[in-house]
Amino acid sequence: MNKDKPKLSLQQLTTEVSKYRKYLWVFVLVFFIVVYSYVILSIQSFKNEQPSQSQISSNLKTTSVPVINQNVVNQLESMKNNSVSVTALFNQSRQNPFQ
Repeated sequence: MNKDKPKLSLQQLTTEVSKYRKYLWVFVLVFFIVVYSYVILSIQSFKNEQPSQSQISSNLKTTSVPVINQNVVNQLESMKNNSVSVTALFNQSRQNPFQ
C-alpha cells in the first residue's frame, strides 16, 4: 500500500508558478508591511523601556581629579611675584575665567 506522490515535471512547475506570478506583487507588499510593522513595534517597545540600575551604574563615568604638580604651582607663584605682566594675567583670569 505504498502510494507514490505524483512528481511534477519542470513544465508543470513553470505553469504552476506562472499562475501565481500575477499575485507576486501582493505577496511582496504583504511581506514588506509585516517587516515594517515588526520594526515599528520593536522601536516602540524599546522606546518605553527604562534602563536597569546595573546598566546605569556600569555606564556612569567618574571624572578623575586632575593632579597638579606642586613644583609647577611654586614656580607660577614665584613668577607672579616677579613680573607685572604675569600679575596682570592672574588678575584678569580671576575676574573673568571664561575669557
